[in-house]
Amino acid sequence: MSAQDEPAAKKAREETHTAPAEAAATRTDAPATAAAAADAPTTTPAVAGDPKPPAGGEEAEAESGKGKKRKIAAFLAYVGKGYQGFQRNPGAKTIEDELERAIVKAGGISQDNAGDFTKVQWTRAARTDKGVSAVGQCIALRMVLDPPGVLERINEALPEGFKFFGYKRVTGGFNAKTMCDRRRYEYVIPTLAFDPRRCLPRKEVEAEAALAAEAAEQGIDGAVADGAEPFVFDEAVRARVNKILGNYCGTHNFHNYTIRVDPNDASAMRYIISFECGEPFVIDGVEFVRTTVVGQSFMLHQIRKLIGTMIGVMRGYWTEEDQIFALKTKESCNTPMAPELGLFLCECIYHAYNNRYAESHEPLSLDDYSDAVDAFKTQHIYPHMSATEKSENTMETWVRMLPLRQIRNSYEWARKADGGRAFMSKADKKEAEKKERDGAKKRKERESEAGEPKKEPEDKPKDIILEGGLKFTGTAKPKGGRGGRGGGRGGGGGFTPGGPRGGGGPRGNQGRGGANQVKGGAERAADEFDPAELSD
Repeated sequence: MSAQDEPAAKKAREETHTAPAEAAATRTDAPATAAAAADAPTTTPAVAGDPKPPAGGEEAEAESGKGKKRKIAAFLAYVGKGYQGFQRNPGAKTIEDELERAIVKAGGISQDNAGDFTKVQWTRAARTDKGVSAVGQCIALRMVLDPPGVLERINEALPEGFKFFGYKRVTGGFNAKTMCDRRRYEYVIPTLAFDPRRCLPRKEVEAEAALAAEAAEQGIDGAVADGAEPFVFDEAVRARVNKILGNYCGTHNFHNYTIRVDPNDASAMRYIISFECGEPFVIDGVEFVRTTVVGQSFMLHQIRKLIGTMIGVMRGYWTEEDQIFALKTKESCNTPMAPELGLFLCECIYHAYNNRYAESHEPLSLDDYSDAVDAFKTQHIYPHMSATEKSENTMETWVRMLPLRQIRNSYEWARKADGGRAFMSKADKKEAEKKERDGAKKRKERESEAGEPKKEPEDKPKDIILEGGLKFTGTAKPKGGRGGRGGGRGGGGGFTPGGPRGGGGPRGNQGRGGANQVKGGAERAADEFDPAELSD
């Protein structure tokens, strides 16, 4: 071998020896362990919008010393007070920022990937609003699980009012939002919101206070003086609440129960599976009732507006027709929004995912953490609501302002304008239209039977086109022309050529006038024709 050929041969030998090692480091189709094989996304269809895994795969990450990442779904809880909602928002204090800081501190996310959710394929099941809490939120991400004890380290790094319940390994294409079948929320309401003698507008409160003071001066107990029984949230009240909440169930256009959504936007159509009110319960001396709503998904402020309108109907400010009208009309209606305090996310449900991957992955269910969930509610959620209601009178203050938050004053005329059809089913609308057509037909038949003579015109009207394109609608036998009128249309004209010219109008146009000789040649007065008969 010549000296000239030795460098090329050496290079070829080096490439031959290094190729297998490089291939092993970059393979993504053959996981090195059985555990990795169970998590391999090769059998999972990609989800639209799901970020792609980092180049090199988990084996490359392990060799680089950054730790091996696994795709997991985690269930967690938090108290939303003091936060501007769940989703990260630059310049705002959010739940996601708090969670990421804790996971980074625990070693679940590297410093290199901190601040960029796309690098770890971070998704969330629900974007809870400002001040809204949760006991069943679900997030998904690629997270470093080694060394053991990452869950404990995360909980130690989280502030008070936060809790990671646990996590499950999921498919590589799992998306916490798009694969969530339905979501369950609770809204906890102090029963004072339904008491007709509580939370009254200021004028009524002052009037009642004056009456109470007068009764006290006379040595009469106010409750006895007006003969009213103490308010009790009994089965009758509960049944009424459930009837109103039931009006929301099914598929409706909820554009009036959210904000900034056009009525023609397809996203306004939402499906509510159930909406029910439970038995009253007491926390620190305050009586509450629990309302539970289950739906596929919800829009911004939707549940709070559903609850706010229900309370308004219960207190008699609006009717059920008003509530239903806001569901059926495309007209904009300003529905009231209940306080954020009583709302929290209870559960994110993944029936379809669990059924599809039952043989390869553990099911995602909050039931696995039921004891921890109940404890978080008892220790954090309900005490927070009770203490805040006591100190700030949140619901009472809101209800007192409720009469000022009128849905709309247009309901009554709108109902009259369309004959109540906004509240009809399709079948009822067809029936109403048929009755209208039948009624109109019968009226015509009665008029015909009455023998009212039909008036026929003596001369059938026709259009006569004059010189210059001017059109005249009159009888077939005009009796004479009209003198020149002058003006913008060029003045009046006779119907035979050769007649004398009329005088010029204000715009200098010459009209046609003169005696028309069609009927005897007699010149006719200018007022015998209606100017309204002339048209362009």
